[in-house]
Amino acid sequence: MGEGLRLHGLGAVVEVRCVGAAADALESAMRVAWSRCLVPHGGSPVEAEPFEVRLDDAAELPRRMMLTTQQVTTALIRSRRGELLMLHAGAVSDPGTGRSLVYVARGGTGKTTLSQVLGRRLGYVTDETVGIDQSGAVAPYPKPLSVRRTELPELKDEVSPDTLGLLCAPARPQATRVVLLERRPGTVSAELHELPLMDAVMALVGQTSALDELPAPLQRLAAVIDDVGPVMSLRYGDAADAQESLTTLLREKS
Repeated sequence: MGEGLRLHGLGAVVEVRCVGAAADALESAMRVAWSRCLVPHGGSPVEAEPFEVRLDDAAELPRRMMLTTQQVTTALIRSRRGELLMLHAGAVSDPGTGRSLVYVARGGTGKTTLSQVLGRRLGYVTDETVGIDQSGAVAPYPKPLSVRRTELPELKDEVSPDTLGLLCAPARPQATRVVLLERRPGTVSAELHELPLMDAVMALVGQTSALDELPAPLQRLAAVIDDVGPVMSLRYGDAADAQESLTTLLREKS
């Protein structure tokens, strides 16, 4: 067994130790997939609770990788609860200015596909969880993208953003626009519209993690909406159709 992998995300670091008969294969695959989250030993202190992942059968590697991504995300979220406003969202950032687009949606509704498309023009921040501090800064979480298999939808491959050729995000992305995704297969063109404040609050509350552990949580959420507002809703069918609308929206916000 190696000394373990140290992975950063959401402003925290978690240590993952690979164990079992196929531990070497698991650790090797994780080093590739988590290329942008690796922290050298002796660097930042571990803040999230460390854990072990076991692999005895190499044939189970894809499933174990998928489950490990969920465990890492959960550990990092737990370590930042009460500090960050955390949204179930993907995000990309202008590499020059740091202005960032946060797109919020429940799982399985297109965040990862959209991240792949947008991340070739804008810096990839995350496809899973966006953490925003009180200044509006986003804590990057450049995890592997969880790409669903067409022939086996319940299984995802964990693919490094480097493998996919996605741009790197700047050191301190700043939340600039927030969009709620409404993916409707078959929709011909992307449609953006502004959400009333209370509709935006109610929709975002349902896509947060550990919101109730923040001091004055609704005020914190309302402050973010005030900073980035108005919150928009995007109805779209295909990620390629949504790309131009979203990049234009980000450029319009000064």
